[in-house]
Amino acid sequence: MTTASRADALHDKILVGGEWVSSSGNDWIEVENPATEEILGVIPHATTDDADRAIAAAARAFDEGPWPRLTPAERADMLAKVADGIRARSQEFAELYTRDQGGVAAFAPYMSRHALTIVGDFVDRGRTLSLETEDRNTPAGRALVYREPVGPVAAIVPWNAPLILTMVKVAPALIAGCPVVVKVSPESPLVSFPLAEIFESAGFPPGVVSFLPGGRELGRHIVAHPAIRHVSFTGSTASGQAVMRSAADNLTRLTLELGGKSAAIVLDDMEPDDFLPQVLPSCLGQSGQVCTTQSRILVPKAKHARFRDALADYFGSLPVGDPSDPKTLIGPLVSREQRERAERYVQVAKDDGGLIVTGGRRPPHLDRGYFYEPTLVDGVTNDMRIAREEVFGPVISLLTYDGDDEAVRIANDTDFGLGNGVHTKDVDRGIALARRLQSGTVSINDSGCIMTEPWGGMKKSGLGREGGLEGIDAYLEYRQIQLTPFPAS
Repeated sequence: MTTASRADALHDKILVGGEWVSSSGNDWIEVENPATEEILGVIPHATTDDADRAIAAAARAFDEGPWPRLTPAERADMLAKVADGIRARSQEFAELYTRDQGGVAAFAPYMSRHALTIVGDFVDRGRTLSLETEDRNTPAGRALVYREPVGPVAAIVPWNAPLILTMVKVAPALIAGCPVVVKVSPESPLVSFPLAEIFESAGFPPGVVSFLPGGRELGRHIVAHPAIRHVSFTGSTASGQAVMRSAADNLTRLTLELGGKSAAIVLDDMEPDDFLPQVLPSCLGQSGQVCTTQSRILVPKAKHARFRDALADYFGSLPVGDPSDPKTLIGPLVSREQRERAERYVQVAKDDGGLIVTGGRRPPHLDRGYFYEPTLVDGVTNDMRIAREEVFGPVISLLTYDGDDEAVRIANDTDFGLGNGVHTKDVDRGIALARRLQSGTVSINDSGCIMTEPWGGMKKSGLGREGGLEGIDAYLEYRQIQLTPFPAS
């Protein structure tokens, strides 16, 4: 935070309860371009008082306003206006992704496209969703079963994909009928402002949507507020555990999408040239700053040398530099702290006996920006910290295995269970192996997951699911009214 002048502000107001207002405090968030280390300007840092105002507005919208009383189809029609706004401003979102976050221009259009896919899916589901009362006759008697919005909810959004991860939380909550308070990450806050303008222009009722930029103290306050009935959080496992502690007093419901240490299992029917086209999206997308990054590459022991040499050549060939250059494939890390984290883990890997095959340093041709070369660590065993802890940077471990059973054992030998990848020419074999992996998602010859279907983590990678009908269901409360006829006189 900083106490910079309002004259330096890129934006001087925040959206609270559907209205643009000044923050109640005097602190500002410096917005830095991670490729140049230039301070672009400042935005307001929301206070806990601002959060209380937003939550009070959300509670009024839920208790007294029209939003929870509309049909899902009517709510979907409003959400469709948000999709129109994102589509109209997609170029602006792409530019902000590059300036604010250091995302490469080659990948930037994907952010809006993917957000639109997610919103469009929830719009379609909302238009066909029925929340009609179910009248059930059971052996124990008659019951009326209702599915109703749970109440005001909070969306705690991370810095690495703010547009996509805002919409995967906000859209299903709105379809369910819940007002939403969005806590915006201070590391990449700029996307939230045009998005908030889109929501305001769409004409949502007062109190239904708020956007609050701020740090951990603000997030803790929102999560612990008794009027918040569900929290959807994406971030590290340690932060997710802190969210659980903050939510515990009120037994607030949670959806947590947390850290990972995903494996890319390359089966023995693959050669290096077969696998290399998948390395960038699976292992190095957004410079490794993706929760489902396949940061442990498992290759057959008999092919280890071939894969090591091919991966080293490939890593070294990836253009690192100005993210606004369409030829760049590896941009900066989001902050100085994130680069220092990558550097610490590389040193830990070396101390533990790992061998840096390529990378492991700041690019010598770049004297500014938080760049780090794609790094391949060989000689890794699964008990080493580099194989067990999430780096969230372009640092990839190479491990070997003998046979499918050992590959599965190594992949599952982790505290995490978010996503894994199986790379093979035999899809049936890939599916059979994928079923044995202890993770919420598994991609075959791909990366990540399909976010319009239910996805999330196992073990220390999270609770609950986002996406699909299951994503809407997270924001619904099931209620029962038992009916027993009054005895006739």
